[in-house]
Amino acid sequence: MAAEIPRCQYASIRRRVFSYCAEVFLLFAGILALQGLLIALRLNPLVQGVLNGSGFSKGAYHLWLLGTVNLPLVAYYTGTLASSAQATLMMRWMGLRLETVRGGPVGPGRALLRTAVMLIPFEVNHLFLVWASSPEGVPNRLSLQYAVVGILILVYVFTAARSQRRQSAHDRVAGTVVVSTRNV
Repeated sequence: MAAEIPRCQYASIRRRVFSYCAEVFLLFAGILALQGLLIALRLNPLVQGVLNGSGFSKGAYHLWLLGTVNLPLVAYYTGTLASSAQATLMMRWMGLRLETVRGGPVGPGRALLRTAVMLIPFEVNHLFLVWASSPEGVPNRLSLQYAVVGILILVYVFTAARSQRRQSAHDRVAGTVVVSTRNV
């Protein structure tokens, strides 16, 4: 069993937040490209339902989001964090790596658990987008949606800032830490 990681090697909150924000923009572009491709190939049943006048149900909309947004995000984060690099693309670029609290590699189960907890704000956002909207699909609880999602994100940042290991909520649940692979 590896010795505990020295405090000086834990990644700074600033680098983690920057890496995460850059990753979100990268993944958002990928999700938009995927959605565009599915529309162009006429594989999006929601668009087809609107075009032919039959519409779509909120349940179908939520399942579509789960399958074409959440599932790719879960696969990406779990796959990259459980890989030999132990980091997402932006984490690697920023010189960050995910490890267990004892310094060992992160396996697929731990990476999946961390990812599931990390993506809770995304799913809460989807719940609001789908279920707290008018019958026409127009979100009508935006203030509450932004407040709840914003508070969740602040909790994640705050827990990391208050932790000696700089662990956010998802790191604590999964028993992981983000470390620096280079001095900055």
